[in-house]
Amino acid sequence: MAPLAVLYKKMGWKVTGSDRGFFPPMSTYLEKNGIHIMPGFKKERLEPSCDFVLASAFITDKNPEVLEARRRNIPVKVYADVLPDLVEKENSVIIAGDCGKTSTTALVAWILEKAGYNPNFMIGGLPRNFEHGIRKTESNWSVMEGDEYVASSWDNTPRFLYYHPKYLIVTDAAWDHMDKFTTEWSYIRAFWQLIKKVPHDGAIIAHANGRNIKRVVKTKVLKRTNIPLVFYESMDSDNFILPYPGRIWKENCAAAIVLARYLGISDATIKEALATFLGVKRRQEVRYKSENIVLVDDNAHTPMKVKGALGVISEMFPRYVRCVIYEPGNRSPAGLTQRGYGTCFKRAQFVIFPKVSSARAELQDFNKRLARRLQRYYKNLQYIDNDQEVILAMKKIAEHAIQNQKKVVFTFMSQKGFRGMIEEAVKTFTSLPR
Repeated sequence: MAPLAVLYKKMGWKVTGSDRGFFPPMSTYLEKNGIHIMPGFKKERLEPSCDFVLASAFITDKNPEVLEARRRNIPVKVYADVLPDLVEKENSVIIAGDCGKTSTTALVAWILEKAGYNPNFMIGGLPRNFEHGIRKTESNWSVMEGDEYVASSWDNTPRFLYYHPKYLIVTDAAWDHMDKFTTEWSYIRAFWQLIKKVPHDGAIIAHANGRNIKRVVKTKVLKRTNIPLVFYESMDSDNFILPYPGRIWKENCAAAIVLARYLGISDATIKEALATFLGVKRRQEVRYKSENIVLVDDNAHTPMKVKGALGVISEMFPRYVRCVIYEPGNRSPAGLTQRGYGTCFKRAQFVIFPKVSSARAELQDFNKRLARRLQRYYKNLQYIDNDQEVILAMKKIAEHAIQNQKKVVFTFMSQKGFRGMIEEAVKTFTSLPR
């Protein structure tokens, strides 16, 4: 939503934004680009006049600003309504899957950029190779992250079904977002509907070993359409120097490499792009590193994403003690029983749940309740409702590691900004004796 706001401003619109709270890196990004942001929701925000309201998927139709817009017959649009017209082009590349979407999208966009395609793009984060996460150009190529989550609280259509892929990458299809997809089949069916949108002159690039991928692409409908289907495996990246270590990055890079080769882009250009690829903010982003201590910021906010992120962290930093500080994305009652919580933290030696970032009183003890449910699975999990005490707990773990000549990697996992705790932790670690 933040890069979209900046894009509208660059197109000449006056843009303001409301949310329950604003967190880095998006808050600083919006401020840097002159977008006026206002915590909380108030109907007065629509005065004196407003052409339309753009709401994220998590905004409900009970929101004060949405209610006021509808009362005054001001159009209320969602991300999926506006993005295709703004960014998507004839040669549309969509990257879908329950994991790896953002990093793979950023990498594909960068390869096409280095190949001279000058693509339009939408990346679900802030790519470090580009100034913005959304770009509009005169090119007839576009690269877009295809999110399977619902378009809005009043429209249960998966967001990626609003897009029109000519080339589709599917990384994985493990059952996720169970608050919206109540059965595994309903989740797989969303991907099945997406692949049916690929035209005859396009192609599907699918992860050969991805979870549920064979169920998604080996359908009677796909066989009848004769749409080109190309499988990729991690070994497709073996002859390239990759920007980051680990199995997940081998798979993400393999997807981008196989697509680029399918489009006729030379290996020399692909290698140049890989050598200069800088990643995406909050996707295994290293915020601090010393001889014994590493601090990573990651967007993982569901059990499935936590499990995947810990796998990547384990491969990036082998033989490190792992400590996770976690705040979930789904804080509804169903979020307490979300599938996967019983195993997703298994690779962490320490797990800390701080209080959640919410102004709503009924949500503020969510992590406390979640911790109670999960302590039977993890003896090393603790709930700490004071931010300074979280920092102190991390400091003790770091000091113990230094004293015992061990190494520890701390990973903050959430869509939220942890109320400045990341920055405070960096200051704390910087002051420790080496």
